[in-house]
Formats: sequence, C-alpha cells, structure tokens
Amino acid sequence: MIIKRAKTQGFCFGVAITVKKAEEAIEREGAEVTTLGHVVHNPQMVAQLEAKGLRNAQSVDEIERGTMFVRAHGLPVETFEKARAKGLTVLDATCPMVTKIHVQAEKLRDEGYKIVVVGDPHHPEVKGTLSHVPGAWCISSADEIDALPRASRVGVVVQSTWNGKGFAEIVRRLTEKYYEVRAVNTICTDTKNRQSEVDGLSREVDVMVVVGGKTSANTRHLAELAAMNGARAYHIEGPAELEAAWFAGVEVAGLMSGASTPGWLVDQVADRMDVLASDGR
Repeated sequence: MIIKRAKTQGFCFGVAITVKKAEEAIEREGAEVTTLGHVVHNPQMVAQLEAKGLRNAQSVDEIERGTMFVRAHGLPVETFEKARAKGLTVLDATCPMVTKIHVQAEKLRDEGYKIVVVGDPHHPEVKGTLSHVPGAWCISSADEIDALPRASRVGVVVQSTWNGKGFAEIVRRLTEKYYEVRAVNTICTDTKNRQSEVDGLSREVDVMVVVGGKTSANTRHLAELAAMNGARAYHIEGPAELEAAWFAGVEVAGLMSGASTPGWLVDQVADRMDVLASDGR
C-alpha cells in the first residue's frame, strides 16, 4: 500500500511556539506553572507536559500562586485581569494568528462597524475574541444571518481554524442583508494550507487518516473535507486506534494531521499503517 502524506505535517508554528514556551516555563519554574484548559488539543502532548510538571486548572480561582500560562487559543480579557489582580504572573503564549484576530476586530469596531465573529461560540478562541469586542454577534452558519438585528455596517472576522468555504458563503449572505460589509479573512495560513492539501489528497486516495485530538476543530474539519470528497475518512488520536480492516484491498491511503499534532506521532501512525497493510496481504 502506498501512503501519501500531506506536505504540511506536525505542529503549526503557533502551537510550536506555545509548546516551547510551556516547556521553558516548566523548566524555569517547576510546578509553579498552571494553564487554564489544555495547552493544545492533543492528548499525547498534554500528557507529556503534565508529566514534566505543568498543572491544569479550570478557573483562575484554583490558582493560588505562580504563573498562569495562557495557551495558544488565548483567554478572555477578564481572565487576564482577574489573574493579575490576584498577583499571578501571566505568561501569554496566545498564537500570533489569534492575537491578529483580536486586533482586527477591535480596529473594525473603532471604525464604526458592528462586529460579526464567525466561529464556534463554545470554542475558547472565539470566547477570547468576543471578550475584546463586547456586544459583537457570533454566528456559526449562514442560516443564522436572518435572525441578526439590523445594522448599517458590519465588520467580519473568523475563527482561525474555520472551514474556508463556509466562511465565503457566510460573507456572501451577509452582503445580501447589510448595506456595507467589510470582511477580514483571519483564517490562518496553516489552516488554509492543510485544508487545501486534504482537498486535493483525498481525491487521490481510497482511505484518508487524519491524526489529531478529538476536540480539535481544525482536525475535525480536515476529516470532514476528506469525507466530502468521497474518501473513507478516519479521525484518530494515535496509532492504537487504527484497524487492519480499514486498509484491506487499499492500494493508496492518505495521511494528514491537525495543527496540534506533533510530527513524531504522525510518524508512528504511518509506521503502523504500513504494518497493518502488510499484515492484511
């Protein structure tokens, strides 16, 4: 069986920066570093960081001392303020692409636009963005546009890991309702590249394996895109989830990873795919 691997693999640059900062902080401060929510949407990487001493908390109230580490998705403004008020050191490792969304949303608001944030309202990145522009509207599909209030001008930003095609349709529909629409495509370059690659690769293979955390939005989108193109798509977190039956009679399989998946894990999956395909023959 031929395994075609996407060119864009392993951590995106934002996650790579965040993980490096977390490792440096742990080495420097030991068990005095706590993150709100997991640093990245990858269970293997989370386990490694916790084994080195990184603590995890659900709220600032649980952190008594030391450093609050801000993960790649960012945190709401009020969380930063509360941490500093408690005397905690704040180490901000928010992905630069996420910070760019905050800046763009604030700029559009200051120019008089009503802000529309396209994304999953429950995603931590989107919650952080909304905190920078209080009163903004958040939608996750074009079907929600009809229910939005009236406005003369709307400015649009989008979750960095959003499905590109879905965003284009939402913007098109917004232009039908509002007199002036100014949209800034804040989908990150890495996300665009991965979506473009999986779109092409999934048309060349029978089976597509997408590696990444089950809670990772960008990984889910990749698996969905592959399935839309007719490939049998499997979203897994690691090699142990692979099944030999998936590759029975398969001549060409594709392998893709989400932005929070370390390269060494992708290599392990590729090796296991090769073994299972050989055993099946």
